Amino acid sequence: MSYSNKQTNAALLRVDFSRPELCAKSRPVTCTINGHIVKPDRQNWSRLLVTITEWFIAKKNPRLSELNRRPIYGSKAFFMSEKTRLLACSQLSNGKWVCTNYNPQTIITIIGNLCRHCGVSLNNVIITYVQKDTSVSRRKKKLTLSHIPKVVVSDKTRAAIISILEKHFPNGIRPDSVIDINKLKNFYRADTREMLSSEIEISSLLYEIGTHHGKKVFVVPSSGKKGLKALIDDLISEGNGLFYYNEFYKIHANYLQQIHIYSADLLRAVLSSLAPSLCYTKKYFSVTGNESIESAVLRCFDSAHSLSYKQLKEKLPYVPLEKIKQVLVQNSDFIWVNEGVYTHISKIEVDEAERLTIERKIKAEITECGYVSIAAFDVSASLELNPTLSETAVKRGLFRVCFADRYEKRGNIITSKGAVLNTVAVFKDYCLSHDFLTLDELLDLEKAIIGRANSQSLFAAYDTMIRVDKHTFVADNEIRFDIEAVDDALGLFVHTDVIPLQAVTSFNSFPYIKGYSWNLYLVESYCRRFSKMFMYQCLSVNSRNVGAVYRKSAGFEDYIDVLAAAVAAADIELNEKEIGDFLFERRYVAMRTGAVSKVVVKARVLRDRSN
Repeated sequence: MSYSNKQTNAALLRVDFSRPELCAKSRPVTCTINGHIVKPDRQNWSRLLVTITEWFIAKKNPRLSELNRRPIYGSKAFFMSEKTRLLACSQLSNGKWVCTNYNPQTIITIIGNLCRHCGVSLNNVIITYVQKDTSVSRRKKKLTLSHIPKVVVSDKTRAAIISILEKHFPNGIRPDSVIDINKLKNFYRADTREMLSSEIEISSLLYEIGTHHGKKVFVVPSSGKKGLKALIDDLISEGNGLFYYNEFYKIHANYLQQIHIYSADLLRAVLSSLAPSLCYTKKYFSVTGNESIESAVLRCFDSAHSLSYKQLKEKLPYVPLEKIKQVLVQNSDFIWVNEGVYTHISKIEVDEAERLTIERKIKAEITECGYVSIAAFDVSASLELNPTLSETAVKRGLFRVCFADRYEKRGNIITSKGAVLNTVAVFKDYCLSHDFLTLDELLDLEKAIIGRANSQSLFAAYDTMIRVDKHTFVADNEIRFDIEAVDDALGLFVHTDVIPLQAVTSFNSFPYIKGYSWNLYLVESYCRRFSKMFMYQCLSVNSRNVGAVYRKSAGFEDYIDVLAAAVAAADIELNEKEIGDFLFERRYVAMRTGAVSKVVVKARVLRDRSN
């Protein structure tokens, strides 16, 4: 870097490695590592990265050789044998290349990772910077070395300042605050009966002896550091390998506050300098770089067959429960046993004869139908081998262990890998193969096939069967409608083009049907598929008799047209509230819906035409 003896008015800031985004539009000013000045030939972040790397090469750092094959950012090794095309790179004195094609915040992250890898505490890496001046001038401002201590500060002076910070600034000190610096000087004079030398750059000294976080520098007592390090060592020796900062802080808040650590973010900053051999990410720190939530959860099953959320949380006290749940749901190697309880596929035993029988069944049914439901598996023998597991868990585990390499499971349906499953066709085929079906049977089928009920099976049932009451569907051949007589009976109610289904309030005029009584469910099914004069529509399939019956001759294109016609003919104001209330109260819709705005527009056009 180039410097002059002239001071600058730009605010000098210290790099916070936990918040590299603060340096997005900046340039570096000074850099010291373990008290040594590191000065690049040009004042930019790329050159600072290269210069720091060269500094470690000159120091013959023994861990650099690992970077020939190991990345410290991204997936590629830090040292490259040759220059990468189309990317900015710099060649080093050891013949290797490093990529410098990064923004400032990424380079700061790389510098931090490099220093930690080489065994240097980030507390001893002091980089200052200024925000770029984009409003006045593009010229580079030359800065002075005044922010590096001008004199060697004695151990006695350092110890006195540390003691003052521990005693009088437990909540941190602001190095850039004149008020805080003057307070420090006054405390120093009162405690030592001496004046602080005017040659000492106090701000830079504070950055060196404390932990920088936000706008403050914090000093954790040496006894507190020793205690915190001992606590972490004990926790690691007990088998803990993954620690979320927030969870760690919640559990040990009382102790951490006693040693002047008042937030999870500050904890992170302190730990990175206190234990540089650990691996740090934005949200957690771990013993090794290979540690993950998945591996931590899996280890819990080493000594257990199945575990509840509560038991897993007890084994992983420093991992948030929602993260544990997320792993269990997203990783198919963890098998749901019952509410809040999981096992791992490694714990499931499979009866070999039963496996062969199920494999033959899978092949046969996929050949014939294209799919097979896991619900059809007989796993009674394997269930005896896994007495603590549910039947569902054994079925899912058996599939995962024995068949997942060749077949695909979506919900409860198994198909050949890559096969396209037409669930609607599955539901229709099921309906057409039954003379009677209950609503519960349909919804259970849907849950078995796609894992949840969202009315797909109801659509299929309405297309292929007749609904005779709220709970029952029957095959078409169970009922013979007198279409002319039924249409005449409906005509007694449909005086305009549109009425709500619930406007059919009497069935005395409807023809007799052997074995069944007329009701609104039967009227709905009749209008859907059999009537010559009328049609039924609704916004969404339902079991509450919500919807409209209208004359086919009206030529409506969609249900919005149907609703608009009903609204235009009604004696109401054509605004969203009036129309929404009308459609809901007349049971054209089950709830007030966003579709009302479209109805308003069409209803106004229809009313204008009629006037």
